Amino acid sequence: MRKVFWLLIIVILPVQLFAQYEKYLLKDPEPQIFKQGGAAFSVVESGSGFGAFYALPLKGYYHIGAEFDVFLLRDKNQIDYIDPWTGYPITINKENNAYMMDLILSIKKRLFAREIDDTLRPFIVVGGGPVYGINFPEDPNRKDEYRPGLSAYVGTGVDIALESQYFLGLRLQYRFIKFSESFAQKTNHSTFDIRLEIGKMF
Repeated sequence: MRKVFWLLIIVILPVQLFAQYEKYLLKDPEPQIFKQGGAAFSVVESGSGFGAFYALPLKGYYHIGAEFDVFLLRDKNQIDYIDPWTGYPITINKENNAYMMDLILSIKKRLFAREIDDTLRPFIVVGGGPVYGINFPEDPNRKDEYRPGLSAYVGTGVDIALESQYFLGLRLQYRFIKFSESFAQKTNHSTFDIRLEIGKMF
């Protein structure tokens, strides 16, 4: 009888203990997805830009959003430096004062949502939309230019979640920018773009 009693304890007790322990096991939380909005700064091959963005979440860890950016372009042969005598900035070989504004609709897909910690969110992104260029040439004999065009990009990057639902986004993308007529002395302004985003998830 004693043998049966100890056998029951040896077999049943671990099962009961494991069943109780299992109640306290926490499953990994599901990755979360939020609306996103914020400001952005870009460095492109021929200048720099700034803008704003807003994105809505979709199923499957997608975001669909809109971005508005303004770019200040430098000329190919433009040289900027600081005068060592006066301390003032000097620019030479400047022929254009060119600006571009675009309105892009984008789709962003988060990668490895369940394999990587939720604070680190790699993604791929594509977007496209209209672009408008304005140029005020330095040469008074040239007319001011106002040109519509098309812009699209493909890129990859990562969003890093911070405290209080804020995040930093860093991406490398290639922008395809084409004008039907010459703008700032060329029709193709395609360029690499390193983009930094500072935003909030809500």
